[in-house]
Amino acid sequence: MTDSVAASLTAINFAIGNAEATADRGFFERLLAPAFSMGRPHGVRFDDRAAFLDSLAVSPPRHTSIESTTVFDDRAVVVCAVSKADPAGTLRFRNIRVFTRASSHCAWQLVSWVNEPLGGA
Repeated sequence: MTDSVAASLTAINFAIGNAEATADRGFFERLLAPAFSMGRPHGVRFDDRAAFLDSLAVSPPRHTSIESTTVFDDRAVVVCAVSKADPAGTLRFRNIRVFTRASSHCAWQLVSWVNEPLGGA
């Protein structure tokens, strides 16, 4: 993995948190693959691309910390911890995100996103 690939994926993952907090539908329309899927916390809900886009709503800012980035040519897995404020306290989640691109000259697309709750901050 080159430094520029890692930097690109890091930037995308930080931007995901900002776009989610501001309900930036345009950002996600560009990022999400046509066959996108998301597993919500606790496994109680699974969203496809349309359901995810329709569920966007302005929410508290997120803080993202990249735990690992693994690249397999034009596929990548990024694991990060994300936290956000909530009236009940800080909520923390582990996000496992799978990206793909047609070639090194194409933009990354998010194919799958699994979100699991983590313990307290």
